[in-house]
Amino acid sequence: MLILLALALLISFLVIFYFIKKNKAHKPYEIDKPNFQQNLSKNLKEISGISYFAENQIICINDEVGHLFVYDYEKEEIIDTLEFEADGDYEDVVFLDGISYVLRSDGQISAFETNSKNTTKYDCSNDEVEEFEGLGYDPKSNSLLLAAKEMKGEKAIFQFDLKNQILTKKFSISKDDIKKNGKHGKEFKPSGIAVHPISGEIYVLASAGKKLVVFDSSGKKLDQYNLDEDQFPQPEGICFTPNGDLIISSEGKSNQASISYFSFK
Repeated sequence: MLILLALALLISFLVIFYFIKKNKAHKPYEIDKPNFQQNLSKNLKEISGISYFAENQIICINDEVGHLFVYDYEKEEIIDTLEFEADGDYEDVVFLDGISYVLRSDGQISAFETNSKNTTKYDCSNDEVEEFEGLGYDPKSNSLLLAAKEMKGEKAIFQFDLKNQILTKKFSISKDDIKKNGKHGKEFKPSGIAVHPISGEIYVLASAGKKLVVFDSSGKKLDQYNLDEDQFPQPEGICFTPNGDLIISSEGKSNQASISYFSFK
């Protein structure tokens, strides 16, 4: 009787362990199986940043061109173009409450009001940072998140408080947190950043290194996706829809730029 009881407990333990392990291994996105992937027009060949704009639409910035492009992925076409500033080295965009926040590589942010066409400037440069490349929005702290591609010391995520207009370092990214990805090794140079609208987790995209790394709000690494180079030649833009679906844009190298769409599981 005791042997049967011990055997039953062992089986129960193994079943529980299996489901815990399976749950931990579960990833909310099948990054190698997009719902769809669409090639973009030549106007967006150097697409460097994207943000959710409206249902079935994202707003895009093209590196070195002072225009914003509204792309409808249901119609598969650009439906509007907004000229907001002279040409420059533009890396990312966040659309929030009728304002497009556009990040330049030197940390300068232009806040362009879609209706009035007024622009407000914010200086988010930092002595430690040589180049910024990612911009996201964190609703919990009402701040813009800036991802540094090149900087002195460890890579870091900064946050710009929109109310107090203060830039601070949010967290550093340790090299020990980054897992190898084939020939790209542990290389990790952030090119995009977005906050998940449901979990609040921070997704940091890296074109150099072909990785997508997930952190909690304190900077603890939670997960990593290694990206296939053929699928993502130069992934630089990332955003979420309100229900948590993921969109990644990739610049065109010898071919067309593209966006890839992944349902939230």
